[in-house]
Formats: sequence, C-alpha cells, structure tokens
Amino acid sequence: MIGHGMSIEEKTIGESAESSWDFSDEAEFIVAYRSSLRVLAADGFQAFTLREGEGVFIPPRTISSVIASERSAIIHKISFPLSILWGDAESMIYKKYSEALLALHGAVSLSQSAAANAEKAYCVLCEKNYCYEIIARNLISSVLVTVLTENEGTSSSGKMFSNERIIRMMTFIKEHYSQNIKLQDIAAAGNVSERECLRSFRKTLGTSPVHYLISYRLSEGTKLLENSTLQVAEISYRVGFDNPAHFSRSFKSLYGFSPSKWRSRFL
Repeated sequence: MIGHGMSIEEKTIGESAESSWDFSDEAEFIVAYRSSLRVLAADGFQAFTLREGEGVFIPPRTISSVIASERSAIIHKISFPLSILWGDAESMIYKKYSEALLALHGAVSLSQSAAANAEKAYCVLCEKNYCYEIIARNLISSVLVTVLTENEGTSSSGKMFSNERIIRMMTFIKEHYSQNIKLQDIAAAGNVSERECLRSFRKTLGTSPVHYLISYRLSEGTKLLENSTLQVAEISYRVGFDNPAHFSRSFKSLYGFSPSKWRSRFL
C-alpha cells in the first residue's frame, strides 16, 4: 500500500477462453494500458470491451473478470478503500455516496476524461513527487464524481453485497488454495450443501467450484513464474498441485503456453 491506502499494479493479462473471476474488498480503477480488454460481470449481467486508454470502475466486492481481447494485454490498476476519500462508514458523506457506488450494477465503464484522470492518478502514485498523495486522491475523487453523476438513479439497493455467500466460498478458496481442499470444504465455507455450492458457482460464474479452484491455483502460478526463480515443479506444489505434470498440462490448456514458455516472456 502507498499513499494512505492507495495501491497500484501494472499487470499482464493473458488471453483465455475461460474467465478468471475475482473480487476485492477495495474499489478499483482499471485502465487498458496496452492492447484491449474484455470486462465481464458475474451472473452474465454485462460484458464490454476496453480499448487502449479506456477504463473501468469496479466497486468493492463486485465479482468480475478481466481478460485480453486478442493477445496479452497490460493493465494499470489502482485499488483504494472508499474511506480514504470520505471518512468512516458513519459519516454523512460516506453514507450518501459510498452506498450509491456499492449499489451499482457491477463494473462501470469510464468516460474518456475519467479514464484519463485515472491514468494520471496511476502515474502520480508511481512518481511519488511532493504532495502526490493529495494530488492522486483529488484525481480519484474527480473520477468517482463522474461515475456518480453519470449513473445517478441506476443503482439498486438490492444489489449491495448480493453475492455474499459465493464471496465467502471464493474467499475460502483464495485463503486455502495451496491446501488439499475438496468440494465439501468449499460448501462448508458458504454454509450450504454441496449441491447448492455447485448450483451457485454455475449460476454466478458459469463454472464449477473445483474448476474455479484449479484456475485460481494456475493464476497464482503465473505470479510465481513471473516474480521468482523457483523451479516449475516447486511452483506446482506451492499452488496446490500434487503432480507437476498435471500443473503443466492444466497451465498450457488455460493459457496456451507451457509454464516455462510463459516465464520466458518476462525475462
């Protein structure tokens, strides 16, 4: 974290026929820095494409997926708690505006000027010049003002945290993916039966809990391939596979590259 709770990340997004679903407890801006992206929302609610320089706002705890449209893409991401802008959850301003953002119908595409300001905020946070925290916070606030004014009246209070049950199960997977967890463990995390667990994942994410677990393990594997010198076999064990060959086959099936080939792209 930098700048009083604001964090940034430049990330390579691979092209895949399968969506990598995730959520964050913080709000996020994502700008397509290189190549174009596809942004998907849970429940099949929406899907749209971001060209280079275009951006999206993702409210906290919104399940979404971002994938490259044609080839590997690079994104710039800013994550931040809404409290750094409007104080604690008991303040009047927080209640008025944060709840409106939390109630949006999933991810929201940014206007050209708003996306440009999000990218400026990213650059300011990278450079860390004098007063950068204040400048970045003001830019982020200006983007959120645009989001609020352009989406006034489109929020729904029924949406707020409507996916809490599956979020609990996804959180369990994110916290225990390296362990030998099974369907019954995932279902228990959501306090549902195995049958209801399967139904919830299929309805919301279009996949099974076990398939999501494998995809998440592979996603964590890409991070270790890009940012460590660990052998592929060691990475496979660290992300929860009990067989390196299974890891390599699954990795190539999802990303179109072997683990070694994927790593060579970042050397």
